[in-house]
Parts: sequence; C-alpha cells; structure tokens
Amino acid sequence: MQGSKLRDTAKTITNGRGSRRERKLALQQDVDKLKKKLRHEENVHRALQRAFTRPLGALPRLPPYLPPYTLELLAEVAVLEEEVVRLEEQLVHFRKDLYQEAVNISTSKRKMETSADLCDSYPIKNPKQEQPKSQAQKANKSTNATEKHWPSPSDDKQGKENQSSNNSTKKNNEKSLIHKAQVRTPVKRPPIDHKTAEKRSDPQKLQLEYRVMDQESAQVPDKAMSGDESPNKISENILKCLSSILMRMSSAKGSAESLPSFSTLAAQENNEPKESWDPYAICSEFGRRDIGPYKQLHAIEAETINPNQTANALFLLRRLKLLLRKLASVNLQHLSHQEKLAFWINIYNSCMMNAFLEHGIPESPEIIVALMQKATINVGGHLLNAITIEHFILRLPYHSKYTLSKGTKNDEKTARSIFGLELSEPLVTFALSCGSWSSPAVRVYTASQVENELEVAKREYLQAAVGISSTKFAIPKLLNWYLPDFAKDIESLLDWICLQLPSELGKDAIKLLERGKNEPLSQVVQIIPYEFSFRYLLST
Repeated sequence: MQGSKLRDTAKTITNGRGSRRERKLALQQDVDKLKKKLRHEENVHRALQRAFTRPLGALPRLPPYLPPYTLELLAEVAVLEEEVVRLEEQLVHFRKDLYQEAVNISTSKRKMETSADLCDSYPIKNPKQEQPKSQAQKANKSTNATEKHWPSPSDDKQGKENQSSNNSTKKNNEKSLIHKAQVRTPVKRPPIDHKTAEKRSDPQKLQLEYRVMDQESAQVPDKAMSGDESPNKISENILKCLSSILMRMSSAKGSAESLPSFSTLAAQENNEPKESWDPYAICSEFGRRDIGPYKQLHAIEAETINPNQTANALFLLRRLKLLLRKLASVNLQHLSHQEKLAFWINIYNSCMMNAFLEHGIPESPEIIVALMQKATINVGGHLLNAITIEHFILRLPYHSKYTLSKGTKNDEKTARSIFGLELSEPLVTFALSCGSWSSPAVRVYTASQVENELEVAKREYLQAAVGISSTKFAIPKLLNWYLPDFAKDIESLLDWICLQLPSELGKDAIKLLERGKNEPLSQVVQIIPYEFSFRYLLST
C-alpha cells in the first residue's frame, strides 16, 4: 500500500517536471519568435529611416523584405518630397521677384508723384524771366530754402510715406498734393548739411571710426562683457545695442539741430497729440480709430538720422564689436526649437540694422532690396546674408536639409543643413524688419517667451496695419505675399484676420464681409502696396 503511494508520488513529480519543461520550451520558442520579429521591425525601421533621409534625386535603397504596400507608399513619398522641395524653392524665388517688382512699382509711383508735384508747384514760365530768378536762388540758398525748394530725396520719401494709403486706394493725386502743401508750406527746415548728406551716401568716416574701434576693442578684455554668454542672450544684446545706436543717431530725440519726421510734422500741423500717431497712415483713409501699441513706437527715418552724432554712441559701437565677435564663435548645436527661433529672429533684424550702419542709410527704395544680399553677419564661423537667414533658416522647414536641389547655392545649402528649424513658423512675418516703411516693428525676442511674443507681435501689427471702412477691407501687401502661410485663399485669409483683430474692430470687419458677400471679393478687398522707403519702428 505504502509502495503504491510512493510510485504515484514519483509519477506526479515526473509528470510535473515534464510539463514544466514543455512550458519552458514553448516560452523559449515564443521568445525566439518575438526576437526574430523585433529584428525584422528594426530592419524595417532602419530601411524607412534611410529612405526618409536620402538626398534629393537619389533613389531609396529598399530591401525586398518590406511589404509591397510599404514599398508603394515610400515611392509615393519620394515623389511628393521632390515636388514639395521644388515648389518651396520656386516660392522663394517668386518672393524675391515680388520684392523687386514692388520696388519698381514704388519707384515709378514716386517719380510720377514728384513730376506732378513739380508741375503743380512750379508752372513753366518764360525762360528769359526764369533765368535771373534761378541765379538769385543760387546766390541766396538759405533764404529761398524756407520759401521754395526743389524736393530733395528726403522730402520725396516723406511725401511717399505719408501718402501710402492714398496710393493704395488710387485716389486722385490732386487731393494728396493739396494735403502735402498744407503740411510742408509752414514748416521751416534748417539749411541742408551737405557734409551730412555726403556721409549718408558714402559712410567712409563711419567706417574709419569702426576701424579705430576695432583696434580699441582688441585691447578690451572679454571679461568686460558681463552677463550671460548663451547664444540667445548674445542675440538679444546685439539687437538692443543696435537699436540704441540708431536712437542716439536719430536727431528726432530733441537735439537743437533735429529734423522732425514727416509724421511728427503732420501731427503738429493738425494739432494731434502723440497718442494719435498713425505709423501706416491707416486712420487718414479708413477713419480714426485706436491702432493699439504701435502709436507709442519711435520712428527712425532717413531724415532723422544724423551720422555726425556717432560720437554719442562710441561706447555702444565698441560694445557692438565685442558682441559680434562673440557671435562669430557661438555654438548652436544644443538649442531647442524655441531658442533657435528667438535667436534667428533677433539675428535677422540685427543683420539688417548693422548693414545700414556699415553701408549708410539708403537714398532710394531699390537700395534696401539690394542691401538684403549685402547684409551679412558671422554666426558661429558661417557668413550668412539676410535673405539666407529669412528664407532658408526661418521660413523653410528642417526636413528640407535632406532635399537640396541643383539650383541651391552652397551657402544656402549649408545654412539649411546646419541651422534649419525643426518646424517653419509663419508668425515670423510679423517679427522680421528689413528697415522699410511697411515693415513690422522691431522688438527683442526671448527663448522662454518667443511664442507669446510672436502672438503679441501679430495682433499688434494687424491692429495697426489693417484698414476697415464701411466698404473696404484693406490688408497690407506683406500678408498678400505670405498668404499660403496663413490660409488657403484670400477669403480664408480675411476670416483669419477677423479673428486676430480686437473685438470691436473684428466685429466691424465681419459686418463688412457680411454686407459684401453678394459682391465680388475684389470689390471689397484692397491690397495696400508695400513701401520700401527706409524706416524703423522701435519701442522707446
């Protein structure tokens, strides 16, 4: 009896061991299958990674073990990538052409207005009677300058700037000429400083000062540059320094030899307080309203710049040289998307500002566009120009670094591959200023708050630059250029703008669109031309 029990126990133990062995073998087989599947998935992942990081024009090398539907999908993606990059580069070139076209239109309008102004102000008389008068004018320049004078380039810019909205709505020139005469006639300008004018067009003296400061700054130890050494802090300090230099060189700050800007003169003639200043001349055409924080900005125009005041900014110029030296050795490898975004916005604006200091204030709108190519800045040992920073770093997405076409220049390829953002940010449209009359205001962007700061910049610009009347919805040319960044068509863009405007103004815009829904959109929408005359809007 006892022996049978022992045999049963032994059988049970043997069976248990056998079942455990079987389970172990089954589990081992499952693990092997999972490992094999994992290796397959890893191979597929590597194959997909190679396919998506291939250079443009190279066929992806795909292993045969990929599923047929995956191979088809990858082939479609490759074709789409090629097409997207081709269209992106086409868009960049179209935008460059649009810049140039806008300059040509602006220049031709300016010449037409000048001719009309001259014909109206100086009717043709008997040449024999006119000759003695012109000789008398040459003999007494200062006396006649307060009574009558031929429009100088600076006067021309003022007229064009203040008539921006009138040009865009295509009103008759007679009314605008009368308005110009009302503002200009009582204004007594000091005699033109020809030395200043020469220096503005040929800044050799300023460049000489730069060379002197280069020698001085070489003797100043880097320890004198206190503060954070991070790339973002350097970019912020450079932009602050450049803004301060322009402010000190601007004679609108209240010096005895100041030349007031045209906007200031217009406000004085109409007894308007500073709070009603209208940078984009929207209120004069579409009715008086609150344009928001832009009315508090400080305008720096070609007429207000006095290069002789560089002595007031020698310390700032020396500090600028030290900051630019630091920028040339900066390392951007470990920056986050927000840090890169804020950094490159500040650097673009600094690049353009510094170009005006190096090459002088432009006398014509064409020079500003040409200056975008000449404006260069050294970032981490790479010499970049303003167009490359805007179109190949800030506006094109990061994935484009793997898709370089044959037409792309080497510096643009390098910039896109090394510095390109992970994602493109459409709101940079409201942050980048090329120093033109129609550009948004310049502000310093910080890495921690760049998204909020861009949102604020967008809303403030739209509040100041969009015109709403009972019959017209006027949008700046800047929005028309970059429409695809914000909407699929002009109708969607108008809806988007309505959502960005302050509540009351947004309601007026919506009501206007509702009233005009039965009319062609071209009858309601008005594009305000882009004005390339030199101007910076800075916060004081």
